[in-house]
Amino acid sequence: MKLVIAVIGIFIVVSTTAKGQFAFVEPSRKNTPSYLRTVKENVSEIVYYNNISTRAIRNFVLNFPEVSNENWFSTAELFVAMFRLNDITYRIDYDKKGNWIETLRTYDEINMSPDLRQIVKSSYYDYDIYLVQEIEQPFHPIIYVIHLEGKKRLINLQVCNGVIHEWQKFKKSK
Repeated sequence: MKLVIAVIGIFIVVSTTAKGQFAFVEPSRKNTPSYLRTVKENVSEIVYYNNISTRAIRNFVLNFPEVSNENWFSTAELFVAMFRLNDITYRIDYDKKGNWIETLRTYDEINMSPDLRQIVKSSYYDYDIYLVQEIEQPFHPIIYVIHLEGKKRLINLQVCNGVIHEWQKFKKSK
């Protein structure tokens, strides 16, 4: 019994410590989310429930019980569930064993949290926010990719733990 309690205690300490290490990660080019890196394979084919890992299906149903209109896709390495709910587009990635990899939410400025909007608008008040992408991964803080449009420039920001990083800048064509 003492051994079981000790093992559980070690597991809790290790998992809490691992999460704590990532709590103040600042966004950088080195930590670019996997969906933003060059993708070698495109989501290619629609898959049916009987061809998807049961672990992925269970995780999906547990986390999104109100969704019934999702589409599942498959690549050589991933199962991907996509759907729209409350004006937010979702993409949930699972590995072939059914382990959750990440959730990508895409939405407009209207659906942004007021705190996030304030952080961005206080520095980029002359820019319009035309798209927000929210990336959630296990043991990492949520990263927001904010797409801004100004009169002469397009800017993509990464916001993580309240820290803004100008990730990409483009001149608008005339």
